[in-house]
Amino acid sequence: MSLPESKVTWSREIVFIFAATFLAYSSISLFFFYYEYLRTLHIDPRSFGLLISVFSAVSLLARPIVSPFFHRGNAYRYLAFGTLMLAATLAAYSLASEFWEMFAVRSFHGLSFVILGAALMTITVEYVPQGRSAQFFGFISIIVLIPNTLIPPILPFLTHALGGFTRVLLLFGAITLLVLPLVRLAGSAGPSPHSMKASQRPSGKEILTNIKDVPVVLVLLAMLFLYSAYALVFFFLDGFGKEIGILKTGLFLTLATIGEIAVRVFGGAFFDKTDKIRLAFFTMLGLCLAYAVLGRIKGSGAFFPLGLLLGLGWGIAMPVFNGLMFDISRPAMRAFNTNLGFQMFQGGFFLGPFAGAPIVSRWGYGFLFDACALASLISAVLLLCLKGTIRDNGRNKTSK
Repeated sequence: MSLPESKVTWSREIVFIFAATFLAYSSISLFFFYYEYLRTLHIDPRSFGLLISVFSAVSLLARPIVSPFFHRGNAYRYLAFGTLMLAATLAAYSLASEFWEMFAVRSFHGLSFVILGAALMTITVEYVPQGRSAQFFGFISIIVLIPNTLIPPILPFLTHALGGFTRVLLLFGAITLLVLPLVRLAGSAGPSPHSMKASQRPSGKEILTNIKDVPVVLVLLAMLFLYSAYALVFFFLDGFGKEIGILKTGLFLTLATIGEIAVRVFGGAFFDKTDKIRLAFFTMLGLCLAYAVLGRIKGSGAFFPLGLLLGLGWGIAMPVFNGLMFDISRPAMRAFNTNLGFQMFQGGFFLGPFAGAPIVSRWGYGFLFDACALASLISAVLLLCLKGTIRDNGRNKTSK
């Protein structure tokens, strides 16, 4: 059940949950230079792609399994558990120097993050106001993006000041523990404003029916291609920048994040007033063109402005996709499907690096960004297939 159209709940509870979300996603932004850190270890470079992507692979496998068991009554308990796991994992990176050690730490990191993230989303989805889903998810994504704006540019300074990348991870492991008092404060802020029973969760029959819902599947696949291309830029941009003589590649992501935040702040209301399918379709075509241009850049003249343009595209596509998923989902499946949408984020961060490392080593960065353009084009085509399957009330024509 969503909130009335004209209201957004800025309760103490949701503010604390958003603060916990910021801290949780900070642990992802720390890994902007992870590829370069791996090169300092005695690990075969051919396994770098696997080590980068195993985090998302574990999330990809675990989230569909754990999400159906999370509900309003137990989400805080899992949130606290996931926080402790995440803090311990960040500290454990300092102990990993060989392949299997790093593989185990990355796997544990992925599991801890999916528990924390799924619990957070189970709570948060209850506060989505009716008719303003894209705007609401745009705000959530701004909070998720802020670490990407702040952390990559200061990572070199922190690494130097603290004496190494693992020391930075230890620091942020301690900072992550601040989620625990936030969780306790959120838990004492009173009951959810919704009427959903605390113990309610989707039945097996409802889940089976949901995964056969064609519009839901099409949106999930379109999101997967969106996030796969995004992940390729995130993990391989630094290497590409050094190849063409640009060292401060973190500024690219900073400008991209500024673009994402700006378009969501000033355009969030428009996202819900227009046709979400059409808006997402044209946005994906724009991203397709931008990726193709990125792979052909030879200097800094167009490099940094393109970061801003890509940020504008990402800033529109991601909340619109999440809002569309919320709109087409049955009320009982909205938390589950929203978690599946975020699952596609992890799926993209698995498929992107897993395919990206061999692509770069064999064909180079130009071909890599052409692959990003192709992924965006496929996403746009999937949205065309979705067109005409959605009723005015937001459900697909065959749903009951």
